[in-house]
Amino acid sequence: MDSLDQKLGCGILVQSLEDKMNHLVKKPSRIHGTGIFTERQISDRETFYEIPLSKVFNKPLPRCARIATNLWVSDEEVLNYVNHSCNPNSELSTLIDASSTPCLFSLRPILAGEEITVDYNRTEGPDAIRIKCECQSENCRGYLLRRE
Repeated sequence: MDSLDQKLGCGILVQSLEDKMNHLVKKPSRIHGTGIFTERQISDRETFYEIPLSKVFNKPLPRCARIATNLWVSDEEVLNYVNHSCNPNSELSTLIDASSTPCLFSLRPILAGEEITVDYNRTEGPDAIRIKCECQSENCRGYLLRRE
């Protein structure tokens, strides 16, 4: 992508995908295993990661997130390492129609060095099971929903 501004599936103008992704890194997480961290500040309501459509499947895979009825995303580059939090700083958009693209966008300003988190309870369907939450946030529900 050569253009500095592109209209992505989330409906928000953002810089080219390469510029938006090169600040996301995998590091050890205090929440669980490995997490995704940002090396630059992310603005409030900023789309900062577009999930490649090649990572969208019509059946659940290990380490996947539900993004629509009968659609899941499994992304070993970034999303599979974004940990759950009951007090998330980001949200995973869900597919509204065939022309939209799933993405991560911030719910508030995110500081450089901060771990990217999502509330996966918002994406999982009725067949998900409760597992113990380890997010350690003040408003932790004590569980999160996950497919087995």
